This record gives sequence, structure tokens and C-alpha cells, in this order.
Amino acid sequence: MSTPPLPLGARMRARGVCEDDWSARPTAERSWPVILIHGTCDTKGVWQVLAGMLREAGWAVFAPDYGTRATGPIPDSARQVDAYIDAVLTVTGAEKVILVGHSQGGLLARYWMRMHGGAGRVHHVVCVSAPNHGTTQGGIASPLFKSERQEDVVRSLIDGWFGPAGMQQIVGSEIVEATNRESEVEPGVSYTCIATRSDAVVVPPTTCFLTGPKVRNVFVQDVERRALIRHEDMPMDKRVCGIILEDLEQLAEASGARND
Repeated sequence: MSTPPLPLGARMRARGVCEDDWSARPTAERSWPVILIHGTCDTKGVWQVLAGMLREAGWAVFAPDYGTRATGPIPDSARQVDAYIDAVLTVTGAEKVILVGHSQGGLLARYWMRMHGGAGRVHHVVCVSAPNHGTTQGGIASPLFKSERQEDVVRSLIDGWFGPAGMQQIVGSEIVEATNRESEVEPGVSYTCIATRSDAVVVPPTTCFLTGPKVRNVFVQDVERRALIRHEDMPMDKRVCGIILEDLEQLAEASGARND
């Protein structure tokens, strides 16, 4: 049996370099390892800037590669991430982690918690331009399809570029529906959802936002009014990384205050 060709997106040149340091350990002040989950067609190299900022601030940071550059089926990727998170918890001795996911990475983090019962291992989730309700591009385009043949052509293009994970992020997909069924959030987990008004991939950008207790939704432009940041640039933009760092530092401060 021949091996199917890699999706085109999985053949793109990697952006950045981000290596794991398995000797890193949480501290009393920052007691949760931070796991950075990249998006479709990317590698963990996109976290080069953020990982450096977090490590300089004293956080133990880890980042997996998964799913053939996140083009594989999301359920398969969730199993890989599940094993990786278990490894981080085992090595560091921590009880819970913080998850930061860009694009598919944010949706995957939430899908994993829902389908693998992972919420008990998570303290906080940061979704960065994640299609938490599916991108509506497919929904907007569907009235233009005059025949099933045209729809098949569009789906073939999506599959050819993004792999199976592409259609699984479209609004109404079983993955999106399963992740949001009954509740968009998990008990005991807090969330920060960061979006850019310049997003042309997750449409509308508010699809990143969640509803529920312990949820903070923020546009980058609420902090940096004139920022023009594209979807694909979010994980490497220093302004976005600064928002994430501040978010995590506030968690650490709140935890320290409770322990005093």
C-alpha cells in the first residue's frame, strides 16, 4: 500500500526554533509547566519568541510537535498531546499544566480536555486565534456552491493543503460540535482567549471567544490599538507574547496571594 503524499502545508519551511529543556522544573512562584501547542501546518518553532520570554520570567516551558505538522486527524493529534502532557507532568512532578494553543492548537487543547478527561490536569488555557466555534469561511462560501461537484473541489483543495484537520475546523464539524457540546468550558479551568481584528483565517475573529465562568476574551487591539497582526503571525508577535506573559504572571501573583 502506497503512503499518501504529505499535505502541501506540511511541506512548508518551518518558522523559528524552539527546543524542550526537560531539566526545567516549576517553582513555588510559577508552579505550572506551560505547554505551547502550535497550529495547522506549523511546528513548535513558532513559539521561539514566547518560549524565550516565559523562560526568562522563570516559567518551565515545553512544546510538542504533533500530527504531521498538525495536518492529521484531530482525534489522533489529541492522543499524541495526551501522552506528551502526561510525560511533562511525570517529569516535572507537577499536578497541573497551563496550555497555550494557537489556531488549531487552542481547539485541540479544548477537544483533548473534553474527550480525554484532561480538565483535572489543567489550570489555565490560553487560546490564540483559535477556531473555538469553527471558522465560518466554509459556511459563508457554501451558498456559492452550485453543485456537489463544486463543493467536492473546494474540499479537495482544503484536504490537499491542510490535511484531514482542515475540514475538522470548519463550523459545524463533529470536532467543533463535540468540543462545545453542553458547555464551552470545563469546570475548574480558567481561560483567556486572544484574537486579532485582522484575522482573515478565523472568520469572524470573535469565533475564538468563549462564554462561561472564568473566561477573559480580549482583542489584541484592545491593548495595542493600531496593531495589524495576521492570524499566522499571532504566536510570534512580541505584542501578543507580551499579553500572554502578563496573563500568566497575573495567575502566578493571584496564586501567591492566596498562599500568603
